[in-house]
Amino acid sequence: MPETEMNNKIRLNQARRDAFEKRLDRADGIKPNMSSDEKLSRRNNLYGKDIVEKESKRNSGKFAKTTSAMGVAKKAKDLITAPTEIQAMDIAIYGVAFSLALFKDLLDLAFIGSLPAIGTIITICISMAIGFVLLFDGISNSQRKVARRLTKKFLVLIAGTMAEGILFGLNFFPIETLTVFIIFWMSLADRKRSARLAGGNEYDAVYN
Repeated sequence: MPETEMNNKIRLNQARRDAFEKRLDRADGIKPNMSSDEKLSRRNNLYGKDIVEKESKRNSGKFAKTTSAMGVAKKAKDLITAPTEIQAMDIAIYGVAFSLALFKDLLDLAFIGSLPAIGTIITICISMAIGFVLLFDGISNSQRKVARRLTKKFLVLIAGTMAEGILFGLNFFPIETLTVFIIFWMSLADRKRSARLAGGNEYDAVYN
């Protein structure tokens, strides 16, 4: 679903909800200038406190579920359309990272990287080298966002390193290359999300 159409549906649902609440207020004898406490007191007198509280919780739960679903949908869309955010600098940064990862996986296939002691040392060294290369990714963003994104990437890198260094037998699979690919895709998704938020969509702040 196009993002414009999705936002229009959100606005339409909100307008319908507001119109329904206004009709309900008129039916309950609630005036527009009444405060929230006065409205609640009026409804408590009409329907009873327990009924009003249950209805309020039920409506809040529905809205929370809708908000959560929209947030998941937007994040999924960012992941799918992430390749549209590839930049020229990515070729240099991730070209080196992919080269190191591929070199490590080739050593594993040659049984050099599969040796218990030597393989562990090679895995750690190459993973550290990839980590230093990834420091150049996202340096134009704010420090807080950079720290958060780098933390996610390093956690993925550490997980891949542990899988190859500790779980003997898995190092015959191209785990290092797959790890770099996952980190690269995460960077593109983050960049896509930042570009969408920079577009000034008032609803994106709620769903992220």
